[in-house]
This record gives sequence, C-alpha cells and structure tokens, in this order.
Amino acid sequence: MYLRGGQTLNVGYLSPSFGTVAEAKASISIADREMKKAKDYEASDIYNRAHKLIYPNGRIEKDQRTRIAVVINGDEQIVVEDRVKNRIYSRLREKFSIEEFALMKGTDIKTWLLQAEEERFYENRPSATISTNKQPYRSANGFNIGMVAGALAGGIAADRNGKNVVGAVAAGAVLDNLIGSNGARSENHTTTAVTSKTDVDHMPVGIQPRGFADLRREDFVQAGRKYGYDYVFVVTMNVGMLKHEKHGFVLFDSTTNKGNIWVRVRLVDVHNGEYAYRNDIVATGETHGTRFSGGGVNGRLMEKAVDQAMTEAMNDIAIDIK
Repeated sequence: MYLRGGQTLNVGYLSPSFGTVAEAKASISIADREMKKAKDYEASDIYNRAHKLIYPNGRIEKDQRTRIAVVINGDEQIVVEDRVKNRIYSRLREKFSIEEFALMKGTDIKTWLLQAEEERFYENRPSATISTNKQPYRSANGFNIGMVAGALAGGIAADRNGKNVVGAVAAGAVLDNLIGSNGARSENHTTTAVTSKTDVDHMPVGIQPRGFADLRREDFVQAGRKYGYDYVFVVTMNVGMLKHEKHGFVLFDSTTNKGNIWVRVRLVDVHNGEYAYRNDIVATGETHGTRFSGGGVNGRLMEKAVDQAMTEAMNDIAIDIK
C-alpha cells in the first residue's frame, strides 16, 4: 500500500500473539511448612527485658535459624494417633526453641526420599507370589500355605488310591515342609516367594507402605543437603510386647493394659554426614479400664510410651548456641 510522502505499509500477516502479554501459568510445588508457628501476640515489657537477657544479640532471623526436617513413620496403629504425633512435636519444640531452630514438616525431603526409594527398589522390590495347580488358597505366610498344599496333595492322592487319608495328610505336610518354601511339590506343586517383612534394622514392617523401611543414613544426608536442611530428625515407632492383666473384681472386672513401644530416634547431621544422635528406646505405656469400657491398646497407652521415649532422647541431646 502506497502512502502520501512515499511511505509504504506492509499489510502482510501478523501473528495473533504480536503485542500481547502471555498469561501466567500456574505451577505446583511443595509448601515450606514449619511445625509450630509463633503465637501472634504483643509481648509485654517484662517479656522484652527477659528476652534481651536471654538473647542479648537479638532474635535470630528466620532465614538464619538452624533448619531441622522432621520425619515420622512406623506402625500404622501408632502413626495414625494424633495425640502421639502431638507429643513428639511438643517435646521437640520444648528442646529446640523457635528463636533458634526452624522445625519443618520436611515434606520436600519425604517426597524426594519416597521417589528415590521407588526408583531404586522398583525392579528389585521384594515380591510375594503364590501359585498352585490345584487349590487356590491364599495366606500371608508362605510356609503355612506350602504345608497346607502338601497336606491336601497327600490327602487327595490317598483318597484316590484308597489308602489311609490321615497318614497321607501328615506325610504330605512333612514332605512339603522339608522341601522348603520354594519349588515343586509332588503332582500338586506350590511355588512361593516370601516377601521381606523387616526393615534395615530387622524390625517388622507392619501394615504400611515400605517407604522409609529401606532407607539408610546416607539417604537422609543426601536429601537434607539437597533441600538445605542442617539436620534431619527421624522417628520410627513400632509396637512391642503387649500385656493384659485382669484383676477379676466381681463388680468391675477391671483390666490393666501394658504395651511396649520401640522408638528409634535418628538425628542426622547433614553437614558432616554422621549421626548427631542415634538411639533405640523402648518404653512402656499403661492404661486401666474394664471389659465394658473397651480399654485396650489405645492412643493413651501409646502416647505415654512415646512421651517417655522422647523425653529420654531430648535429655540425651545437648545444644550449643554460639
């Protein structure tokens, strides 16, 4: 197009995006959550004077505090109890002041650790497979199902041949047990691969994802360094021996319930890659009730045991503020 004055105007195609501003695209990331936040209140003059005596150089800025990621895991029946987790949080906050330490939920570390565990163990993960060409029985215990299959095989064969069924069942069970938990068993074979039921400390893995069961110190060190933590505090809880004592009172039928809880505490120093503290503590919780109240192994019992263990662990740890 020719314009007055000799200028020309190009009327060629212009992109629809020309001259426009791209819209912001939403992204998702892990929230940086502190376990216990400071209360929103105005401090009194007495508090301010006391604070200056305790912290003469002033309160440490939040981004300069020592960062501790907290990882809690273990048996399902313990971890599900909020009162147990709250007790852990309380003991940690009593020991590590909010002025000096940032106690973080460590969700970023947990996510990375679970991803690393999944990638590392996916191809070589333990498996539990049971196959038999006769009886579709299932069991969590591979040895038991092997014995059952052997006994059934012996019984069926004896019944077909008109022989003593009882003796054949016993012989089949014994033979099946001697052969082991893997391999063929007579004409009715059972192949069993038993999954690993313990973690790195050879403690039983209950009803829970294996998740942290196979992780070691170097895994927590690597994760802590990746996300800028100074320490990683790991608490793993397992149920130990349980005991119910019936007192036999006619009117009340009272019962004392006792339970041992194993609390494995790991405080990993991310900078030097070593344990700043490592201990396996067993403590007993106790509750009282009647057979009508349903007082058994409950949250109160586990809370008391975990509180004792956490108190001992916190007393073992010394803090040096420079």
